Amino acid sequence: MKKTNVPVFPLKSVALPGSIQSLQIFEPRYINMIKESLKSNKGFVIAFFDEGNVKNNILISKKGSYVKIIDFNNLPNGLLGITVKSEHKVSINNICQLEDGLNIADVEAMVDPEVDDQAILAEYPEFINILTQIMKHPKVLEMPIEVDFNSADSIAYHLGGLIPITSEEKQSLLEAFDASQRFAILSKCIERMNDQ
Repeated sequence: MKKTNVPVFPLKSVALPGSIQSLQIFEPRYINMIKESLKSNKGFVIAFFDEGNVKNNILISKKGSYVKIIDFNNLPNGLLGITVKSEHKVSINNICQLEDGLNIADVEAMVDPEVDDQAILAEYPEFINILTQIMKHPKVLEMPIEVDFNSADSIAYHLGGLIPITSEEKQSLLEAFDASQRFAILSKCIERMNDQ
């Protein structure tokens, strides 16, 4: 599924498929993007960015997540608060910047290769236990998260979205070739957390 002229929201955070994120919007270009998104019932792309060595140069990742707004409200600090749910990962091409500074691009949904879910889950049985425990947390219970515990992709993305890992590590999960690679990355992240 290809879409053209999709707004791209560069952030220093990563939205993994299926994850829920709350964002505070204050720049006019993004407030307009949110208004348009709500009006047309269309989503936008969240893409991880790195500031390059050159001043005012932003390097936007070529892989991001297509998200839809599931809730919005005015926050006590006067900013617009939105909650988005990531629907799927996308490849990002032909980025251009409009006059108001908003980035738009052509995006295409990316489908993860099929894997032997049961074999991967059998190799990392502790991941299901960790995710099950996290899902019982009161704050997580409030979120409309749907985990397919028979899908290695679903478990990897949700676990990656809920444990405290860096945005760079989340981006590596998003960019990983398949669930097997994702589980290997998660395993290193969890090992590092256990060593701290």
